[in-house]
Amino acid sequence: MDRRHALKWMGFSLAAAAMAGIAPLTHSAIIKDHQRGKRRLVFYFTATGNSLFVARQFSDTPLSIPQELKKTDLVYEADEIAFVCPDYAGAIPKIVREFVSKGTFKARYIFSVITFGNACVNVAEYWDEFCQEHGVKNNYIRPILMVDNYLPVFDMNQQITIDKHTDENLATILEEVGTHKHFIAPAEMGFFNKEMLKGMQDQHFSMTAERLLELRSDRCVSCMTCEKVCPHKDFRLGGGGAGVQRQL
Repeated sequence: MDRRHALKWMGFSLAAAAMAGIAPLTHSAIIKDHQRGKRRLVFYFTATGNSLFVARQFSDTPLSIPQELKKTDLVYEADEIAFVCPDYAGAIPKIVREFVSKGTFKARYIFSVITFGNACVNVAEYWDEFCQEHGVKNNYIRPILMVDNYLPVFDMNQQITIDKHTDENLATILEEVGTHKHFIAPAEMGFFNKEMLKGMQDQHFSMTAERLLELRSDRCVSCMTCEKVCPHKDFRLGGGGAGVQRQL
């Protein structure tokens, strides 16, 4: 299964999970929050869709972290604030860390949901410590196991056969957040140790763009969309608009 078909399948599978019962539960809770006048801000970063799907279970209008970073005023206040993003090799994506380090977040209840596809190791503890260092206190952090769509490593054909109980686990998170449960998921290191994770993270963050971004200059139509949406200005049109160059 190639990348295009894998991502297409994943979109269908996530939609099917929502239709199976999670979406009615989610939107019922959102409606009740609106009726009570509760204001919840949900910030998300997603690569291939898992984290966006989860973010939409907590808000009808989740806010994209890359788009928020384009703003000059990064002060947020609400009854509840949430961060939803993927686990990158036991750590949190750089752009999410940048957002938290630059922003000010005020809420009575702050929670985070971290999507992962294989092993979450100590990502909750990592995120809790990072946030506290930057003045953000999470009341709740729980990883959620989903389809592993890191395609350079995992076989999508195999992934789609695995029942990861995503809908049940998401229902649990919705219930716990709804009752303002205080919980930070403990580490599940397995055969990993912190030194091994550090080596993986150093390698992962430096090679992700090289392995996941494929720029086809022969298909570039000079629409400049990539240049407009990238928060770090990593894309530029080449000479005469003939291609795209990445500035990393």
